[in-house]
Amino acid sequence: MPPGMPHRPPLAMRFWLFRRSGQDRGSGSTATASSRFSGRTMSYESLENMVRSRVQMFLRHTWLVSILGTIVLVGGLWGGFYLTTEADHMRIAAGPRDGHFVQTLVGQIAVSHQDLSLQVVPTAGPKESAAAITRGDADLAILPSNLDDGVNWPVVAILRQNVMALVVPAAPPAPAKGEAPAPKPAKSAKSAKSGKGSGKGAKAAKQSAKAAAKDDSKDDSSSSDDDSSSDSDKDKFGKVADLTGKRIGIVTGNEATAGLLELVLSHYGVPLAKVTISQIATDSLADAIKNNKVDALFVAGAATGQAISSVIAAATQNGKPPGLIEIDQAEGIAKRNPAFDSVDIDAGTFGGNPPTPDDSLKSLSFAEFLVARKNYSDSVIASLSRLIYTSRQALESALPGEIKIVAPSTDKDGDVMVHPGTLAYLSDAQQSFFDKYGDDIFYGMLIFPVFGSAIAGVASYLRSDSRTQRLRLLQRALDLARKAHAAQTLETIESLQIEADDLVVAIIHRSEREEFDETVRMSFAFALDQLRFAIATRRAAITGQPGTAAIPAPTASAKIAMA
Repeated sequence: MPPGMPHRPPLAMRFWLFRRSGQDRGSGSTATASSRFSGRTMSYESLENMVRSRVQMFLRHTWLVSILGTIVLVGGLWGGFYLTTEADHMRIAAGPRDGHFVQTLVGQIAVSHQDLSLQVVPTAGPKESAAAITRGDADLAILPSNLDDGVNWPVVAILRQNVMALVVPAAPPAPAKGEAPAPKPAKSAKSAKSGKGSGKGAKAAKQSAKAAAKDDSKDDSSSSDDDSSSDSDKDKFGKVADLTGKRIGIVTGNEATAGLLELVLSHYGVPLAKVTISQIATDSLADAIKNNKVDALFVAGAATGQAISSVIAAATQNGKPPGLIEIDQAEGIAKRNPAFDSVDIDAGTFGGNPPTPDDSLKSLSFAEFLVARKNYSDSVIASLSRLIYTSRQALESALPGEIKIVAPSTDKDGDVMVHPGTLAYLSDAQQSFFDKYGDDIFYGMLIFPVFGSAIAGVASYLRSDSRTQRLRLLQRALDLARKAHAAQTLETIESLQIEADDLVVAIIHRSEREEFDETVRMSFAFALDQLRFAIATRRAAITGQPGTAAIPAPTASAKIAMA
């Protein structure tokens, strides 16, 4: 190849192919038809060779493979890091009474810059929240332990302990009694006119003093009766069993329900048919007490929360605190119903003036849970648990008296099922990124060289296969030349010409994909010239035209084409 020529000039190869095809075919209808058929065949052959050669051509460029492999590796690592640090979107179902807590929790997530996002799914109450998490419309929910569906979900945190209170409004004060009437003046005048001596006057004075003392003692006795009546009013019912035939108002807007009241009454054997139950709104509570519409009030909520405190304040009359009915069999109820627990309410827990209760009071309690779906990501729940327990002081101060976050028991025989993510955080078993994926990275580093060796082996096989394909192309050219010498008809010659054109196209594509050395280029040049000479000589012999006597030497154009 002359100096200064490009190493692989594809335009020169195409020009050489066009010129050789034109010289061999000549002109005529037969040549035209063959050319059309050859063009279609060459297009199919070109497409097939192009598809088969892409992998081989790609693997031959070592630096390109290395760069692309590095880019893919870095992209994979970045994608994994992005997926692990992407904000996790969670949905929480909460009723109206828990909306304030959820909004506070959302604010804490925003302040702490956690990779968490909390979306509120508002519901009408606990039953609707349980239905939302059952349907998959929510990932978290706030449910009371007394709800039948509450035990089916693993617990993330105990938000508070609700207690029940049966409140007896204080009796209105009795009308004040008038003072004892003074001695009649007429009687004194009559005594004076009787003309009796000073001894009788002293006796009358003595009797008057005695009457006054008797009146004083009567007033004291009346006052004592009023006090005893007040004490009797304070302990009006005494026990739950005394509620038979009474009017009980369930205060709305808190955790109190007709089901809870029925649970307590049925345990004490109080027939529901003999109890009048009504629903009383908070804003109508004072009017109901003033007009004596109820004999007792039933309320449930946090012991130091607003729900019970407001009922105690409304039931207090002229400084007289309301009475409280003790659920003295709370332990028995708790044993029969595991969702409940017995609790001793300390004096003054409900507040009021004077403080209520005035002594320790036994009652029934149940927990308020934050639960999650069982199949939700453990790592995400662990992150949420860490946020809740590290921020519980801020959450409790935002809702004073309403929230008292407590961790559930992590023992295997605990009363509730703890979510695995929460359990990992509480037991300090939360895994970091390398704890979770360290083994995978280690084994990946061991396996990656194996894949590298496999790729190198495939590349070596493809290179050896490339040499085999070059030899097949040369053998095909020689086979076509022998067939041309044995051809007897022009149709056979035209068919061989088409195969020769396809062979030239295949060689050109091969030369574009691979770097042929000088020996390979000269081999293809001699083989193609031999094939061209055989076809031309046999065509001339069949048509009676003079043929060429000797095989010409490779021309300069042929060398350029094969370069």
